[in-house]
Amino acid sequence: MAGLAGKEPNPGGIAGVIVGLLIGFVGVAFLTSAWKARHTFLCVDHTGLWVSNPGGRQVIPWDTLAGIGLHWSKAGSRAMKDYSVELFPNGPIDRDDPVLWGMVRDEEPLRPDLPRLRYRIVANEGYREPLVAAIQLYAPQLWLGEAEREPGHLGLPDVKGHRERTGGRSHTR
Repeated sequence: MAGLAGKEPNPGGIAGVIVGLLIGFVGVAFLTSAWKARHTFLCVDHTGLWVSNPGGRQVIPWDTLAGIGLHWSKAGSRAMKDYSVELFPNGPIDRDDPVLWGMVRDEEPLRPDLPRLRYRIVANEGYREPLVAAIQLYAPQLWLGEAEREPGHLGLPDVKGHRERTGGRSHTR
Protein backbone atom coordinates (compact mmCIF):
# COMPACT_ATOMS: atom_id res chain seq x y z
CA MET A 1 0.00 0.00 0.00
CA ALA A 2 2.76 2.48 0.87
CA GLY A 3 5.24 1.20 -1.73
CA LEU A 4 7.54 -0.44 0.81
CA ALA A 5 7.68 -3.80 -1.02
CA GLY A 6 9.10 -2.23 -4.18
CA LYS A 7 5.69 -1.52 -5.67
CA GLU A 8 4.11 1.82 -6.42
CA PRO A 9 2.16 3.39 -3.52
CA ASN A 10 -1.60 2.87 -3.74
CA PRO A 11 -3.39 6.20 -3.06
CA GLY A 12 -6.69 4.39 -2.47
CA GLY A 13 -5.15 2.25 0.25
CA ILE A 14 -3.54 5.25 1.92
CA ALA A 15 -6.87 7.12 1.84
CA GLY A 16 -8.60 4.05 3.29
CA VAL A 17 -6.19 3.91 6.21
CA ILE A 18 -6.65 7.64 6.89
CA VAL A 19 -10.45 7.33 6.80
CA GLY A 20 -10.25 4.29 9.09
CA LEU A 21 -8.14 6.22 11.59
CA LEU A 22 -10.57 9.15 11.54
CA ILE A 23 -13.51 6.84 12.16
CA GLY A 24 -11.57 5.26 15.03
CA PHE A 25 -10.87 8.67 16.63
CA VAL A 26 -14.53 9.69 16.31
CA GLY A 27 -15.62 6.38 17.84
CA VAL A 28 -13.26 6.85 20.79
CA ALA A 29 -14.59 10.40 21.28
CA PHE A 30 -18.21 9.13 21.35
CA LEU A 31 -17.34 6.32 23.77
CA THR A 32 -15.48 8.72 26.06
CA SER A 33 -18.43 11.11 26.06
CA ALA A 34 -20.90 8.32 26.80
CA TRP A 35 -18.69 6.95 29.57
CA LYS A 36 -18.49 10.36 31.28
CA ALA A 37 -22.27 10.82 31.06
CA ARG A 38 -23.16 7.37 32.41
CA HIS A 39 -23.91 8.74 35.90
CA THR A 40 -25.91 11.76 34.71
CA PHE A 41 -29.67 11.96 35.11
CA LEU A 42 -32.57 14.40 35.55
CA CYS A 43 -35.58 14.01 37.78
CA VAL A 44 -38.64 16.24 38.11
CA ASP A 45 -40.86 16.39 41.20
CA HIS A 46 -42.92 18.86 43.24
CA THR A 47 -39.70 20.44 44.55
CA GLY A 48 -38.06 21.23 41.23
CA LEU A 49 -35.74 19.79 38.63
CA TRP A 50 -33.02 17.56 40.07
CA VAL A 51 -29.70 17.12 38.30
CA SER A 52 -27.24 14.42 39.22
CA ASN A 53 -23.85 14.05 37.56
CA PRO A 54 -20.27 13.25 38.59
CA GLY A 55 -20.09 16.72 40.24
CA GLY A 56 -22.83 15.76 42.70
CA ARG A 57 -26.58 16.28 42.98
CA GLN A 58 -28.41 19.61 42.89
CA VAL A 59 -31.99 20.83 42.62
CA ILE A 60 -33.29 23.86 40.76
CA PRO A 61 -36.39 24.69 42.83
CA TRP A 62 -39.51 25.84 40.99
CA ASP A 63 -39.78 28.92 43.23
CA THR A 64 -36.37 30.17 41.99
CA LEU A 65 -37.53 30.30 38.36
CA ALA A 66 -39.22 33.10 36.41
CA GLY A 67 -40.16 30.79 33.55
CA ILE A 68 -39.39 27.66 31.54
CA GLY A 69 -39.58 27.24 27.79
CA LEU A 70 -38.81 24.81 25.01
CA HIS A 71 -36.48 26.24 22.37
CA TRP A 72 -35.69 24.65 19.03
CA SER A 73 -33.61 25.37 15.97
CA LYS A 74 -33.01 23.74 12.63
CA ALA A 75 -30.04 21.38 12.78
CA GLY A 76 -27.96 22.33 9.75
CA SER A 77 -29.31 21.52 6.31
CA ARG A 78 -31.20 18.48 7.56
CA ALA A 79 -34.89 18.48 8.34
CA MET A 80 -34.06 17.65 11.96
CA LYS A 81 -34.33 20.05 14.90
CA ASP A 82 -32.25 20.63 18.02
CA TYR A 83 -34.29 21.14 21.20
CA SER A 84 -33.47 22.60 24.59
CA VAL A 85 -35.43 23.24 27.76
CA GLU A 86 -34.54 26.71 29.05
CA LEU A 87 -34.93 27.47 32.76
CA PHE A 88 -34.93 31.21 33.49
CA PRO A 89 -34.08 32.08 37.12
CA ASN A 90 -35.82 34.91 38.95
CA GLY A 91 -32.63 35.85 40.79
CA PRO A 92 -28.86 35.39 40.68
CA ILE A 93 -27.40 31.95 40.06
CA ASP A 94 -24.01 30.42 40.78
CA ARG A 95 -22.58 30.04 37.30
CA ASP A 96 -19.79 27.86 38.72
CA ASP A 97 -21.89 25.42 40.76
CA PRO A 98 -20.07 22.05 40.53
CA VAL A 99 -23.21 20.29 39.30
CA LEU A 100 -25.00 22.94 37.24
CA TRP A 101 -22.24 25.06 35.67
CA GLY A 102 -22.24 23.06 32.42
CA MET A 103 -25.90 23.98 31.88
CA VAL A 104 -25.47 27.74 32.40
CA ARG A 105 -25.70 29.93 29.30
CA ASP A 106 -25.28 33.70 29.04
CA GLU A 107 -27.28 34.97 26.08
CA GLU A 108 -29.55 37.79 25.09
CA PRO A 109 -33.04 36.91 26.39
CA LEU A 110 -35.98 36.51 24.04
CA ARG A 111 -38.00 38.90 26.22
CA PRO A 112 -36.76 41.87 28.28
CA ASP A 113 -38.30 40.51 31.50
CA LEU A 114 -36.12 37.36 31.37
CA PRO A 115 -32.48 37.17 32.57
CA ARG A 116 -29.41 36.68 30.39
CA LEU A 117 -28.11 33.81 32.56
CA ARG A 118 -30.20 30.67 32.36
CA TYR A 119 -29.95 26.90 32.56
CA ARG A 120 -30.11 24.97 29.26
CA ILE A 121 -30.89 21.27 29.06
CA VAL A 122 -30.38 19.68 25.66
CA ALA A 123 -33.64 17.84 25.03
CA ASN A 124 -33.19 15.92 21.79
CA GLU A 125 -34.37 12.39 21.09
CA GLY A 126 -36.92 10.46 23.13
CA TYR A 127 -36.81 12.18 26.49
CA ARG A 128 -38.00 15.65 25.36
CA GLU A 129 -41.71 14.80 25.59
CA PRO A 130 -41.54 13.17 29.06
CA LEU A 131 -39.39 16.01 30.41
CA VAL A 132 -41.74 18.70 29.08
CA ALA A 133 -44.79 16.77 30.33
CA ALA A 134 -43.29 16.44 33.83
CA ILE A 135 -42.40 20.15 33.96
CA GLN A 136 -45.90 21.10 32.81
CA LEU A 137 -47.39 18.77 35.44
CA TYR A 138 -45.39 20.16 38.38
CA ALA A 139 -44.88 23.79 37.30
CA PRO A 140 -47.55 24.76 34.75
CA GLN A 141 -47.48 28.36 35.97
CA LEU A 142 -43.87 28.69 34.74
CA TRP A 143 -44.42 27.33 31.22
CA LEU A 144 -43.64 29.95 28.54
CA GLY A 145 -44.23 27.76 25.49
CA GLU A 146 -41.98 27.09 22.50
CA ALA A 147 -39.71 29.47 20.61
CA GLU A 148 -37.65 29.03 17.46
CA ARG A 149 -34.02 30.05 17.78
CA GLU A 150 -31.15 30.53 15.35
CA PRO A 151 -29.43 27.38 14.05
CA GLY A 152 -26.80 26.11 16.47
CA HIS A 153 -28.50 27.68 19.49
CA LEU A 154 -27.46 24.86 21.83
CA GLY A 155 -23.91 26.19 22.13
CA LEU A 156 -21.39 25.02 24.67
CA PRO A 157 -20.78 25.92 28.31
CA ASP A 158 -18.21 28.60 29.16
CA VAL A 159 -15.39 26.17 30.00
CA LYS A 160 -12.63 28.80 29.76
CA GLY A 161 -14.51 31.29 31.96
CA HIS A 162 -15.36 28.56 34.46
CA ARG A 163 -11.69 27.55 34.74
CA GLU A 164 -10.63 31.18 35.18
CA ARG A 165 -13.28 31.88 37.84
CA THR A 166 -12.57 28.68 39.79
CA GLY A 167 -8.81 28.70 39.36
CA GLY A 168 -9.06 25.43 37.42
CA ARG A 169 -10.49 23.65 40.46
CA SER A 170 -13.84 22.01 40.91
CA HIS A 171 -15.34 22.41 44.34
CA THR A 172 -17.77 19.90 45.75
CA ARG A 173 -20.41 20.24 48.38
